[in-house]
Amino acid sequence: MRADLSTLLPALRARRDETRDNRKLLPEVRGMIRDSGAARLLQPPAYGGEGGPLRSVVDAVSEIGAACGSTGWAVLQYVVHPFMVAQWSREAQDEVWGDDPKNMVAGILIQSLGRYERADGGYRVSGRWPFVTGVDTCDWCIVSAYEEGRAGEHESHRHFLLRRDEVEILDTWHALGLRGSGTNDVRLQEFFVPARRALSMEALRGGESPGGHWRETPLYRLPSYPIFGIGISSGAVGIALEMVAEYNEIAKRKGSIMTEKGVAGFASQHIRFAECKCAVDSARQILRLAGDEIGAIACEEGRLPTLEERARCRALATYAGNVAMDASRAVWDLSGAASVYSSSSLGNLFTDMMVANQHFTQNRDVNFTTYGRMLYGLDIDNPTL
Repeated sequence: MRADLSTLLPALRARRDETRDNRKLLPEVRGMIRDSGAARLLQPPAYGGEGGPLRSVVDAVSEIGAACGSTGWAVLQYVVHPFMVAQWSREAQDEVWGDDPKNMVAGILIQSLGRYERADGGYRVSGRWPFVTGVDTCDWCIVSAYEEGRAGEHESHRHFLLRRDEVEILDTWHALGLRGSGTNDVRLQEFFVPARRALSMEALRGGESPGGHWRETPLYRLPSYPIFGIGISSGAVGIALEMVAEYNEIAKRKGSIMTEKGVAGFASQHIRFAECKCAVDSARQILRLAGDEIGAIACEEGRLPTLEERARCRALATYAGNVAMDASRAVWDLSGAASVYSSSSLGNLFTDMMVANQHFTQNRDVNFTTYGRMLYGLDIDNPTL
C-alpha cells in the first residue's frame, strides 16, 4: 500500500481552525488519517504497512504539517511509533494490528516519570506522563519507565504497550500552539501489563530485535530513538513551509499603512523573504539527507549505525528544525501588526512553530552537545541512542 494524501490534505486545511478549537483531532479527521495510510509509513509490510523509506516520512509528515500543524504533530506520532512496535514480539504486534492494521499508536518516552515492579507474568506500571500527543485519538499507547528502586539505571528502562482504554487520559492540553493536537497527560496506577507487551531499551537500540522484521526489511535493524527526531522536525518544517507560502500570498497584496506603498516593492522584503524560502526548502532537504543516510547504512551497507552516525542523524534533525524555526521567526517579523490577532492564520502558524520548537529533539544545546562529543572522540552522553 502507498499513502494517499490527495483527499486528506485539502480536508485538513478546511478543518484547521475547527481542529484547533476542538483541542484534539476531529473524529472525521481521525478516520481520514486511518484510511489514507499516512500512519502506516513505517509500519511493517507484514501488517499492511509501507516499511519505509524514511524519506517518505519527511515528505508526508511535512505536507500534513503544512495543511494543519496540529494534525501533523499527531500524525508524526502515529508514523514513528509503529517503527518501535515493530521491535516487539510478533505476539504483541498481533494484538496491535492483527485484527485491524489501521490501528494507530501514540506514546511518550520519558522513562523518569514512570516506575514498574515485576509481577507474576508481567509488570505493574505506575506513573504520570505529560505531552502524549494524539492519545485521545490513537488505538494503542506506549509508555516507558524505570524499575522501582533503579531510577537512572538504563538497564532497567522498559517500554510498555497499552490499549488506549487502559490508560487514564487527563485533559491538560491548554497550549499556546498546536492546540488541536490533543497532547494530554496519561496516568497509570499499578496497572498490570503482561510480559509480552513489555520491551527493554536494549531491543530499541538496533539490531536483531524480537520482532524479526529486519530479516525481510533491513530498515528495522535501525535504532528507534535516533530517527524520532526526523519525524518531529518534519512536522515543524511543514508548518514553516506553510508560513512561507501564506506570507508570499499576503505580501503580494499587502500595503504599508505608513508609506502607503505595497510591501512587495520593498527591496528589504525581497532579500529577507528569499532567504526564508531558501531556509525552509533547505531544512526539508536536510531531513531527507538524514533519512537517506541512516537508512542506507542498514539497507545498503547491511550494518548498524555507529554511535557517531546515530548522533549525527539526531543532530541533522535538530538543525533542520531550528533552521525552520529561524525562518518562521523572520517571516513573523516581516508580517507586521496584522498577524498579532488571534484570528490571523499566520499568527496561529507562528505559535504552532513556537510550541513545536520546545520539543526535546529541537534542543540545540542537548543534541549538538551529543554529536560534538562524538566528533571529538568522547563518550556518548545519551544512552537512548
